[in-house]
Amino acid sequence: MDSAATLLQQRRARGLEFTQEQFAALLAPGTPDAVVAALLTTLAMSGHSDSEAAALTQAYVASGRQVTWPDATQVVDKHSTGCVGDDVSIVLAPLLAATGLRVAKITGSALRHCGGTLDKLRCIPGLRLDLTVPEFVGCIETVGFCVAGQSPELVPADGRTYALRERTGTVDVAALIAASIMSKKLATGAATIALEVKYGPGALVATEADADELVRLMRAIGESAGRRMLMSTCDASQPLAPAAGPLLELREAVAVLRGGGSPVLREHVTGLAEQILHAVPATDSAKPARTRIDDALNSGGAYEMFCHYVDHLGGDVEWLDNSLETTRAPAVVTSHALRAAVYMGIDARPVGEAAQTLAALDATCGVRILAEPGQPVSAGQPVLEIHAPDLVSGRAHADVLGRHCHFHD
Repeated sequence: MDSAATLLQQRRARGLEFTQEQFAALLAPGTPDAVVAALLTTLAMSGHSDSEAAALTQAYVASGRQVTWPDATQVVDKHSTGCVGDDVSIVLAPLLAATGLRVAKITGSALRHCGGTLDKLRCIPGLRLDLTVPEFVGCIETVGFCVAGQSPELVPADGRTYALRERTGTVDVAALIAASIMSKKLATGAATIALEVKYGPGALVATEADADELVRLMRAIGESAGRRMLMSTCDASQPLAPAAGPLLELREAVAVLRGGGSPVLREHVTGLAEQILHAVPATDSAKPARTRIDDALNSGGAYEMFCHYVDHLGGDVEWLDNSLETTRAPAVVTSHALRAAVYMGIDARPVGEAAQTLAALDATCGVRILAEPGQPVSAGQPVLEIHAPDLVSGRAHADVLGRHCHFHD
């Protein structure tokens, strides 16, 4: 502890950059949480260089095991920096696997107002997401993809700081975002990494300029490690899918996997899948990438792949088939349009905050958006559903969120 505290003091006093070895010492298992928290706030207050962000990333990777593949060229990974209604990974991973690629993804829980992929998958009864490295690799080899939680064996140092970032107010520090994401990507051994950086009020990244800087930083870290980097940015002022909350978002993702669901979410996922397939063409298909993607969704092949994954990890596929659509929150309150107008959308941030507050009490709770942006609504037409633990909280959230809906006469 004394040596760790000394490192922090030197950094603050003389502006010295941390090396990979020094980061490793500060993040060692025996270091108290208070010292690790001080490290996070130091990086937030004094800034960081590209080389320091890369050193932190490598310290995270070196804290655990690394997955290797006999042929990594067909192994891909995807990550998003997060936004409200971001159900992309649940759809994309089985979709890509259905086209012949292998997908290795370690994912996390909610940060701030952005729901986490793990929270959505945990709604499936029996599904195991805390896997050993052999189990993670075995799922990919057997099923074609695996989406799993942070492992004590893979980048455990990131797992520790991930929890502390929320408590120290350092969620949006670029070096911590880049190191957290890229360490997990490098540890899974994928040759191709697709990253989406969302920005705006509904995302963790505030502005487009911040998103561009984070893209630049993560691309540099990945390319220096010999990975093919596919980078994109996306405005997240509006929810990406028309629902927020673990169960409601899982339902949206499954609907797309079954060939239906939100057109906006489907188009977003298929566009990203097409980009990946153009970069990593399958060796056994002459069909165009978009044709293979549409076939996998419309034929049910992508959903079958998802069911295979759920079954392989002990999840209840019968519940997925028969009970996902009928499982409901204790109370549902509807918010209606007050006048005839064109519905222009809803601010993403309050939707995400409401969903996180409600879901903390019950994973079936959240917000469902019924109106489609740009479409006319009549007076009294339902616009929002608040799925809540009781009518009182449902009505309170409906009143607040109704004020964040935008209409044009």
